[in-house]
Amino acid sequence: MDDLERNKALIGTYWDAVNSEDYATLESVHDPAARNHAPAAFDLTESPPEGKPLGPVEVRETYQWIRSGQPDLHVEVEALIAEDDQVVAWVRATSTLTGTGGPIPPTGRSLDFHHAHRFRIRDGRIVEHWAVRDDLRAVAQAGVVTPPSRPGA
Repeated sequence: MDDLERNKALIGTYWDAVNSEDYATLESVHDPAARNHAPAAFDLTESPPEGKPLGPVEVRETYQWIRSGQPDLHVEVEALIAEDDQVVAWVRATSTLTGTGGPIPPTGRSLDFHHAHRFRIRDGRIVEHWAVRDDLRAVAQAGVVTPPSRPGA
């Protein structure tokens, strides 16, 4: 297996661990000095250029927080693209807002939306992360906001 395939497999393991709530594996694939360049859900503040910590402790806390509001969270990897030391994952996230934590109130509604995640890998561990999520679609599906109607629609 070459480095590109090894890196893609690592990111596959990452998402498998998210789906199974295997925090030990999730922590093991994150370098303790990893940095996150993606804002939190619905966070419009500027992220520092060096990113924020996303080591084993932070990744566990992040997914525990998300799962506290969306206990049935499932992420399907639709595509993995690798180049040099980076992997981009195009994923589909589905869940139901039944818990009391996380970024969206517990409306009981289902979510189904996409994310793009970019990971940089060094020595078999994630050292940097970027993401773009369709947060607007998520809050519209949750019933938290009503998108404006399109003229003529």
